[in-house]
Amino acid sequence: MMTPCPRRFLAFILSIALPLHFLVADADEVKEEDSPAWQGKPVLVSLGNDDLGDGRRLRDLERLIQKVENEEASVLIFDLDISAQVDPEAPQLLLDLMADIKVETVAYVNSSAIGPGALLALAADSIYLTQSGIIGSAGLSSSGEDEMESEAHRQKASVLKARARSLAKIHGHRVDVVEAMIDESREVKVGEAVISKKGEVLTLTADEAIQKIDGKPLLADGIVESVEELLLAFEIEGPAIVTTPRAFGELSNRERLSKAGGSSSSVEEASEEGGEAMVEDGSLFGRRDEGSYQGKVIVLRVGQDTLATGKASFDFMDRTIKKAELDGAAALVFDMDTPGGFAWYTEGLVLNSLQNVSYPTYTFVNSRAESAGAIIAVGTDHIYMRPAATIGSALVVGGSGQDLAENMADKVTQMIIGTVRNVAELKGHNPDVAEAFVTRDKEVRIDGVIVHEAGNVLNLNTIRATEEIGGAPVLSKGVVSSVEELLKAEGITADVVMAEPLGLEAFAHWVQKLSILLIVVGLAGAYMELNSPGFGLPGLVSVLAFSLFFFGNYLAGNLAGYELAVLLILGLILLGVEVFLFPGAVIPGAIGGALVLVALGLAMVDRVDLEWKWTGLPGAETWYAIFRESFIGVSIGLVGALLAILLGMRFLPDTKLGSRMILQEAIATGAALGEQAGAGTEAESFVGWSGKTTTDLVPSGKGRFNEQLLDIVSDGEFIARGASVVVTRHEGSRVVVAKA
Repeated sequence: MMTPCPRRFLAFILSIALPLHFLVADADEVKEEDSPAWQGKPVLVSLGNDDLGDGRRLRDLERLIQKVENEEASVLIFDLDISAQVDPEAPQLLLDLMADIKVETVAYVNSSAIGPGALLALAADSIYLTQSGIIGSAGLSSSGEDEMESEAHRQKASVLKARARSLAKIHGHRVDVVEAMIDESREVKVGEAVISKKGEVLTLTADEAIQKIDGKPLLADGIVESVEELLLAFEIEGPAIVTTPRAFGELSNRERLSKAGGSSSSVEEASEEGGEAMVEDGSLFGRRDEGSYQGKVIVLRVGQDTLATGKASFDFMDRTIKKAELDGAAALVFDMDTPGGFAWYTEGLVLNSLQNVSYPTYTFVNSRAESAGAIIAVGTDHIYMRPAATIGSALVVGGSGQDLAENMADKVTQMIIGTVRNVAELKGHNPDVAEAFVTRDKEVRIDGVIVHEAGNVLNLNTIRATEEIGGAPVLSKGVVSSVEELLKAEGITADVVMAEPLGLEAFAHWVQKLSILLIVVGLAGAYMELNSPGFGLPGLVSVLAFSLFFFGNYLAGNLAGYELAVLLILGLILLGVEVFLFPGAVIPGAIGGALVLVALGLAMVDRVDLEWKWTGLPGAETWYAIFRESFIGVSIGLVGALLAILLGMRFLPDTKLGSRMILQEAIATGAALGEQAGAGTEAESFVGWSGKTTTDLVPSGKGRFNEQLLDIVSDGEFIARGASVVVTRHEGSRVVVAKA
């Protein structure tokens, strides 16, 4: 190694002869060639105050040093301009790394190397300063106001001095000089000359640092005025790689994001490696439980409005997740691009369904996983992000986006925090990151690096979410451009099924919501038909209402089917037997009523929930919860039908349409028979009345007697319409006739 002399002449020659051979870049710029770019070349790293005081920059610097060593650069030069006193604990990991680095290192003190900058210079193999450069003052600062703080300060200072002594011995520096840079009580004398007085932390100028004592420099190897001059001192030719931790980190992030090959973001395209194309989940009139998810990858799209359209979307996702578990699916992927939605439904989905499945779950953040989407993502086993995607901002707000009242906001936020921290820990994500998604008050610090400061809710872009700190990513496992790339990265080769509402399933969800209304219309229509001549509009409306009720609930994945429809018809028949054939018998009516209630109630029970409970899988609803909504729905439907019938009896007969649908005269039943007979007493009998049938009696039907239309029944024989008949028996509401 040679001493540069004369310096000014050499610098002038180099400035003319070598301008094309050295890359002189701004501190925030970087120039690299294709790999291996750094092999055999000098690498110059410019370091300022922010670089050693910021945990993220230190991590970037650590990776930069690893790259220098892996690609076997010729020399690593630190261009130091550090004057701030920052906590020296921050660069400890970096100093440990430098202690083992095999590439030659040089500290070039361009202006100053104070505090941690001095420590970094001491860790280098060689130290050079500019004429105006200074180095030293690496001691710790302390307020000294607290006794415990003072004790901690002394411990840190002791550790720091031990490290400084170690660095001095490794690189051949004077131990007393190095200690004096840290400990103000350390005096350094050379002969009678005092280099450092007690009570002062040592700081050296360039001339003082290179002065020789006993033929050896006090600290530095020489003075140079430029990088070119420094390189000449080392007899190094060729272009220099100039970078900074920030520039290197940004370049590394761009390279990492660019590795996500392809532009497809949809699972609908076939894999380039010859994989299976996406398979649609069912046909137009298909039902979800008819197909099988066994051994397949299920993809659930979570789009713009998926989480904001109400419970139906969450019910669909919940059934899909449970069915995938029952069938033995290979994996489930949320293909997510959502601004968020309902917090309560999301919490239920994340806490229950997603935590009780045995197959792996993934989230592909296909641009956005905001608000409720971020909570769902945290509830899955692995998260992958598309380049330029974002995740977070899950602060709980009101339905229209307004802030909640203070007490309510605190209550709700604490509940959500408990949820997200719990599921994050279960799924192996950082619970602090999850908490910062839902509250402004959480600071996130990972391995000394401040990822997020308190004051705002956390929102991570792809670069920050996939950044590795402390040997693990902040949140996201990797960067991919499509679901296919995600599956390839995970080594999953199973067929892919896109789970979407089947054909009429979306319509079926609305029918399911209207089930109570359909029960009201169906029952009221059936009653009105019994009071109408022949088969007319009320009967048609009733048939359509019940058909829609069973068809919609069938497609929605409930127990509704042909079996329950037959059960309903059988129940109505038994009710008819009670009313028309054997009034007062009780048993046919009771059984028929029970069958109707059972058919209507079971038709609204979710098939998957029932099977989940029946097979004893974890997280299943209670029996009460499974049947509760259907029981409530049937009860409300019966009450509604009764009200509709009463209102119909009161107002409909007086309308023009009602006069065509319903008998003008109320059909005589029970106690009203005497009143309609005009006898003046309820005990008046119709026995002996003569009239004509208005319908065929098979054996029941209708007949007109004394200008009144009555429900009548023959004694078992068939009597044609228009035949003359006479009343032979009158038993309560039962009027028996025979041919005249």
